[in-house]
Amino acid sequence: MKKVSYNISGFDCANCALNVEQHLNSLKEIKSARIDYINNKMVVVYRNSPFSIEQLKKEIRKIEDDDIVIEPYQFITSQKNKIIDNHIIALIIRSIFSVLILIITFFFVQRIVEKNYSWQWWLMLALYLASYLIISYDYLLKFLKNLLKPKYIFNENTLMVVASIGAFAIGEFPEGILVILLSQIGEMFEHISVNKSKNIIVDAIDTRPKVATIIVDDKIKTINVGQIKINDRILIKVGEIAPVDGKLIDESCIVDESSITGEFAPRTVMEGEIVYSGSIIKQKAISIEAVSTYEDSTTSKILSLVLDSSQKKSKADAFVSKFAKVYTPIVCLVALLIAIIPPAILGIIGNAWQWNTWSNYIHIALTFLVISCPCAIVISVPLSFFTGIALASKKGIVVKGSNYLDKINDIKTMVFDKTGTLTTGQFSIVKEEPINLSLDDMREYLFVGESLSSHPIGQAIKTLYNLSITHQKVYKFEEISGYGLKFQYRNHSVVIGNEKLMEREKISFKSCSEDGTIIYLAIDENYCGFIILDDTIKSNSAQMVNCLSADGINSVILSGGKESSVRRTANLLNIKEFHSNLLPQEKINYLENIIHNSKHAVGFVGDGVNDSPSIIMADVGFAMGAVGSDAAVENADVVIMNDDPIKIVEVKQIARLTRTRSIVDIVVALVVKFSLMVIALLPFVNLPMWVAVLADSGLAVILVFYSVMLINKKIKV
Repeated sequence: MKKVSYNISGFDCANCALNVEQHLNSLKEIKSARIDYINNKMVVVYRNSPFSIEQLKKEIRKIEDDDIVIEPYQFITSQKNKIIDNHIIALIIRSIFSVLILIITFFFVQRIVEKNYSWQWWLMLALYLASYLIISYDYLLKFLKNLLKPKYIFNENTLMVVASIGAFAIGEFPEGILVILLSQIGEMFEHISVNKSKNIIVDAIDTRPKVATIIVDDKIKTINVGQIKINDRILIKVGEIAPVDGKLIDESCIVDESSITGEFAPRTVMEGEIVYSGSIIKQKAISIEAVSTYEDSTTSKILSLVLDSSQKKSKADAFVSKFAKVYTPIVCLVALLIAIIPPAILGIIGNAWQWNTWSNYIHIALTFLVISCPCAIVISVPLSFFTGIALASKKGIVVKGSNYLDKINDIKTMVFDKTGTLTTGQFSIVKEEPINLSLDDMREYLFVGESLSSHPIGQAIKTLYNLSITHQKVYKFEEISGYGLKFQYRNHSVVIGNEKLMEREKISFKSCSEDGTIIYLAIDENYCGFIILDDTIKSNSAQMVNCLSADGINSVILSGGKESSVRRTANLLNIKEFHSNLLPQEKINYLENIIHNSKHAVGFVGDGVNDSPSIIMADVGFAMGAVGSDAAVENADVVIMNDDPIKIVEVKQIARLTRTRSIVDIVVALVVKFSLMVIALLPFVNLPMWVAVLADSGLAVILVFYSVMLINKKIKV
């Protein structure tokens, strides 16, 4: 199998793109195809050899006669759409001419018509036809070609052409023109609103600059960011944005990474560390050495992930695709029955076959057809999820598919790794208990001994106490592997270590039963107290667990850490179920068992590297602290760019808001359409077809803007 991406454009509407997608998925050579109408992208997974561009166009022409443009996928420096393109300009000109002829004919020529088939009547008909053909010739050509493809004839184009021709057939010439005219105008506004909506979303998440200043032979040169090469030296002034990822050449700088991580606290970057693209320089002008191209920079990858995310359909999106596939043929059949059965029954009962009765029901059937167009739903639901994913990106959370954002709503069990996820992965002193000496003296003895130790715990104590003691000397220092330290200091014999060392040295002490790593101190064979070290719990971990619990989500810890440390973390966070001392395979087995026994979706949150197998196995895999981590971006479904656990609650809220908005889109569209259908069926109402077109097109535009306004939603925990 081979996955190939394409740039694709030229569809008249979202439903047309959906028909092409369904056709491609029906081909035996193709395993799956997904067309992203909003982002003009198509991804095809072939079972064997990929199609050529011409082969793809040939297949698409079997069902779609729009001027479809397909090209091999290319990274686009500017992801924005042109809001008013040549197609829209041409449509505006055609609409103006059509409307002018319609107005002249309706208000002037039609007034002089005395009877049917007079020369005035034929002049009126000719002018109405001219107005109609100017605005509808593309619809008519497409309709004629679609007659040869009955499998795919049920689309918006067919509905509008049949309705307009039917209106002409029953003598409603202006109405026939207005059906196509308003449909074209509605399509124009839909096209503009979709492009505008996408640009709003891209503006919200695309922080990349368009030009960069590089230093070449001590000379400053301004270039397009796409020309930056690895190892180029780039100058970035205060307030400017880093265009690519680069190694800091200067001593240090302060940067704002909020556009990447969602964390608004500035970060200090030291010499040799990476300044990520999208970072705003806050303190002074700096120089960086590029370690990525513009295309491969952190912000470009994030933007690409967001724009590609709609390739994976949500439940609502999948429902819309299936719904549209059966909905349009059904309403077409119903419309046909409305046009035939009621007037036939009335004719049989009353023994009067009057053209006015048939004309009335044909008009009702045609109005019913116009109302049934499903484009409002087909475009607004995917746009809701696309906007939700963009909103998450603004918060420093990358969701790699609409399906994952949707599935987050179904999670009822969240499984956490401990170290680096719920905790910082760094020791802190959680308790100090001196006995028969002062706290300061206790800290001094521990510091001078552990400063000479190579053990990670010793280095942690040295860092945590950070005392300035240099005038005293340590003698006879001995580090006993698996036990602790022995040395002479201030003419005292000092022992620092675990319980085994106290027992080995035959020191009488009181064992501590509290959770954590316990370090005992003895001086001159006298027990002098203990300290407890443990992994530092992240500041927002408790709030995150409480919020999830309030939402009915059970939290579980699976860790390779010691039982005492894992138990302490679980107790402090009020997590009931935890498992410790797990080897990587054991962690996977536990997770597999949790997934097997759960009736709902299971999420796993890890650091994105060591926990990759578990992240992949879960229904939704979350990677924490993924700035600069390719493994996290590759394996996780949801990538949290900083280390803040509260982001899990934020993305849960965004997922809920997105699903709610998509459901509203579906319900409102169906209620409006079915209500209009019922109204259209009432003979005494006589709903004009142009009102139905206006309601359909207007509804599509309203739902598009309702969907995209999610980007401005405030997320509060």
